[in-house]
This record gives sequence, C-alpha cells and structure tokens, in this order.
Amino acid sequence: MNAGNGGGQPEYGAYAPNGGIRGAEPNGESAANADSGANYGRPYAYVDPNAQWNGPRNTAGDPGAQYGPADWQHVNPFKLVEEMLPQRAKSAIRCMYGIVGIAALVLGVALLFWPSRTFTVLAVALGIYFVVSGVIRIVSAIVELGLPAGWRVLDIMIGVLLAVGGVAVLKNAMLSGQTLAIMVTLVIGMGWITEGVMAIAESWRTIRAGWSVAYGVISIIAGLVVLFAPLSSTVFLVIFAGCSLVVMGVSSLVRAFTFGRSASASRR
Repeated sequence: MNAGNGGGQPEYGAYAPNGGIRGAEPNGESAANADSGANYGRPYAYVDPNAQWNGPRNTAGDPGAQYGPADWQHVNPFKLVEEMLPQRAKSAIRCMYGIVGIAALVLGVALLFWPSRTFTVLAVALGIYFVVSGVIRIVSAIVELGLPAGWRVLDIMIGVLLAVGGVAVLKNAMLSGQTLAIMVTLVIGMGWITEGVMAIAESWRTIRAGWSVAYGVISIIAGLVVLFAPLSSTVFLVIFAGCSLVVMGVSSLVRAFTFGRSASASRR
C-alpha cells in the first residue's frame, strides 16, 4: 500500500486523486493525460466530429450507418417531393390543380373573346356582394348586444352605403363593368409607379444598383403611360391577362394529370 499522498490513503481505486481507477479513463487515455488534453472535462459520450473511420464499421445494429454524406439527396424545402406524399395527398393535389386550371382557362378565354361581357359579369358579382355585405352589416349592427351607440350608427351608415352602391352597380352593370376595368388599370398604373420609386430609393442596398435604377425608371414610365392613356392600356392589359390565364390554365391541367405519376412509374 502506497501512502505517498501523506494522508495514508492509497492512490488507486476510488481513492485516486481524479476520483477513478488509474488507467481506466473513459477515452482510454493514460493516467498522465487524464487531467488534461483536448477531451478533458467532456462527457464520456463525446465524439470528435472530425474523427474519420479508418476501418469497416459494424452496421448490424444501425441500418442507417451504411449510408454516408455521399448518399444524401438534396431536398428543396419549397418543392413538393412527390415520392414522399401518400396517394390520398397526391389525389387532392391533382384535384386542386384541375380546379385551378379549369377556372383560369375559362376566365382567360372569356377575357379574350368577350371582354365587355366578362367585366359586366364581374360588376354584377361585385354589386351582389356589396348588397349582401351591406344588409348583413346593418342587421348585425341592430341586433348585436353591448355595441356602443357610436359604433352601431357607424356600422349602419357603412351598411347603407354598401347596399346603395351595390344597387347602383347592378342597375348600370354595363357601365359599371367598363368603369371597373378602367379602375383596375389605374390601380395597376399607380402600383407600378410606387414600385419604381421604391426600387430607385432602395437601389443603394443592392450590389448592382444600375439594374435597380433601370428597373425603377421603366416601372415609373409604364405607370405614367397607363395613367395618361387608361383606355388603350386597359385593352392591352385585358389581352395580356387573358393570355396569361390561358397559359396558366393549360399548365395547371397538364400538372393535374402528371403530378405523382412519374414518381410511381420510376419505382416500377
């Protein structure tokens, strides 16, 4: 028995200065390096992330251990992985593509061949919405309990204005459709001007400020053209919107028939 520590306690077993048996450190280090080194103070389960496997690994208890970084596949988080979706989800997505495609195709064809009637129908739908919304607001303002008098009067006034506006739109559906088209065109023109101003104002934040300034100038010019020539701009925008909706509808219908089928065929 060695009493070299001066207290009469042996320097092995549970009485060792490091609290453990000499030569039996978790990482297999010698006693001289037990209280120092790169792994000192780390838990026993510490694994060096830079360590390399120099020999074959035992993958009997780990089915995924046989795959390494070379076998990983890049997955885009903004793209649907068709192979990972159940059949029910694929069917729902196909149905959604089909509904969107049919609606876009019908609306696009209507804008291209019957633009005036299409905007008239949209104006009628908007007028019906105004009337229904106004009536609901008036009734809710009257029957709702605990509503302050000021808010009650305000809701009734807004409801009356909505209902009167809806009736006016329905009585002049043709004129309302043309007015609606011009109003949409003017809103688009003001939006382009605003976007151009914002692009120029924030161009100093971009790496290539010249492209941002050019985009802003073009956007402002296009917005001014729309504002000063609303009728011809409305015709152009209607044709452009109709063509875009037709292309969108056809692509959605094609996607409705092909979504998930290529993945199923590849597995076969």
